[in-house]
Amino acid sequence: MPRYLNHTGATPQVAFIVLLLTFAALLFAGCGKSGVSGLHVKSAATGEKDLPVKTSYAFAVTKSFTDTSGKVTTAPSFRTYVASYDLDAGNFAMTLDKPLTSDDQVRVVFSLVGEQGGNEKTPPKAGTYSAKADKFMKVEDVGIVSRKGGPDNKFWFDRSTVAGQVKVTSATAESISGDIDLTAGDNTIRGSFTAKVLARK
Repeated sequence: MPRYLNHTGATPQVAFIVLLLTFAALLFAGCGKSGVSGLHVKSAATGEKDLPVKTSYAFAVTKSFTDTSGKVTTAPSFRTYVASYDLDAGNFAMTLDKPLTSDDQVRVVFSLVGEQGGNEKTPPKAGTYSAKADKFMKVEDVGIVSRKGGPDNKFWFDRSTVAGQVKVTSATAESISGDIDLTAGDNTIRGSFTAKVLARK
């Protein structure tokens, strides 16, 4: 019986196996990249650079609002840290805000204010946190901490010009994952993160 060759000179069975292996390799490569955390930052202090994320943590506090009539409302606010180095999460902000120890370390910080009526015991919520929101489901206090041969440079985005959002795609009592797209003038933070939520004892 004759053996039929395709235009590459391979039998149909061999060509099919090669095609299958190629597809599997591409699929594996794509899966390997999914869920990887990483940021792209741009500021006067850091320049424009890709920031591989090594550790990320968040913890909740209760944020209060008082209107003109004196009525007080609350919301949970998750202070979130995304860093290119090993953060010390031993004592919340006291250790997460420790000074950097080398010029290649960078820390991005922002707060995610949740829905009205919650407090620090309220679990995080998936959804879009806009920089332009009035009070709730808002991203605020956005900053980049870096250094260059000296003390930390703490650059905070101007609240009047910051635009964009943080889209939290997954939220549980233990972790928050999402995508960041924030700008303020020529300053930028974009990318993805997964932060472990610290619980108070």
